[in-house]
Amino acid sequence: MENPYPHVQSRPVSLSQSTESQVYGLFALAMGLTVSGVFFGIQYAPTLMTTGLHIFFLIAELGLIFTAGFWMEKTPLNYLLFCLFPILSGFVITPYILHVLASYTNGGTILLNALSATAFMTASAAVFARTTRWNLDVLGKALFFALIGLIFVGLLQFLVPSFRTTQFELVLSGIGVVVFALFTAYDLQRISQLGRMGANPMMLALSLYLDIFNLFIYLLRFMVALSGDRR
Repeated sequence: MENPYPHVQSRPVSLSQSTESQVYGLFALAMGLTVSGVFFGIQYAPTLMTTGLHIFFLIAELGLIFTAGFWMEKTPLNYLLFCLFPILSGFVITPYILHVLASYTNGGTILLNALSATAFMTASAAVFARTTRWNLDVLGKALFFALIGLIFVGLLQFLVPSFRTTQFELVLSGIGVVVFALFTAYDLQRISQLGRMGANPMMLALSLYLDIFNLFIYLLRFMVALSGDRR
């Protein structure tokens, strides 16, 4: 899913080391639960792909994102829903992963390359966020509007067949890769240096998770459009 939160500017405050550790701990938990979601999604793939059940999970996932401001502060509901979200993400992405593996002779290679590229770009974003003297907070509004543009064009691509060409997919997914790589660097710097007054570690972890999850999706789409060899 694409990150719907506007990264608004606010008065910078330093996050304590314990808060930063909580953010990365929650992020690691979310990634592990995503893997579990994909694993169980594969087990029930025929049901997911023939009944359209993954659409229900997608709607539930969107609902959790847009109501996060309500449930993030309510313990233990916040922990329950935070853990549920990446599991749903794993279910939702499973049909596309299986489509890539089944429809392309080099699908396995593409998937591994996308995972490797995501790890490399995330590590690069982390180094850049830690070492740059630039305040990436100035990118917040531009990235948010770029995100809105990606969502709008993605809807057009779904509705208008002429937008589903390989060339258009390369351009759109390439822009998505750039946008979410920048979002990742932006949020990593925000976690380590800035943050908001009363920053919620769970919200920061969810934002970083959405950055990297979407970075992987756009990398996978880009590689499929660039080098996918259909069976």
